[in-house]
Amino acid sequence: MALVFSGFLALGVMLITTLKSKLDLHSFLFGDILGVTGVDLWRTLLIAIAVLIGVAIFYRELLFYCFDPLAAKAMGIPVHLINFGLTAAITLTIIASMQAVGVVLVVSLLTGPAATAYLLVKRLHMMMIIGAVIGVFASVSGMYVSYYQNVPSGSAIVLIISVLFLLALLFSPSQGILTKGKLSRRLKSLFK
Repeated sequence: MALVFSGFLALGVMLITTLKSKLDLHSFLFGDILGVTGVDLWRTLLIAIAVLIGVAIFYRELLFYCFDPLAAKAMGIPVHLINFGLTAAITLTIIASMQAVGVVLVVSLLTGPAATAYLLVKRLHMMMIIGAVIGVFASVSGMYVSYYQNVPSGSAIVLIISVLFLLALLFSPSQGILTKGKLSRRLKSLFK
């Protein structure tokens, strides 16, 4: 892994230096939401619709595969095809969000809302809905913070997602660091 990582990093540095006049490194790494064009918005909309249709059609198989891939394979579900579909959906989502937040922050934008939703609810469909709401809220509020504080929009969005995750980690009703002990003490006191 270390050799592959360093090899691709070296290739990236070489490509950046040879394409220096054609590529704005700062906006590539950290995004430029103000540079998003109408074509980018249409592409993002089409990718979102395709991913949502795929999730809606294969929801039961995805649910089974995500929580028990061995049992899904034993039941005859094509796990390799589902894995390929998930990888394709993630790749398309990364392509759609790279212009807005950049390569560095796209991972945070993908994992942050999902991890926050996981701390708040246990059902997969609710995690998807709450994760999407968190992503939209963080994106809109990050844009406002970016505008009024004159900071990069991608960084503002990801920082808001990080704050929301920390709040959920601390105060989640079932898994919160600060509320977990209180809830168990309250339950024990109710049954005494």
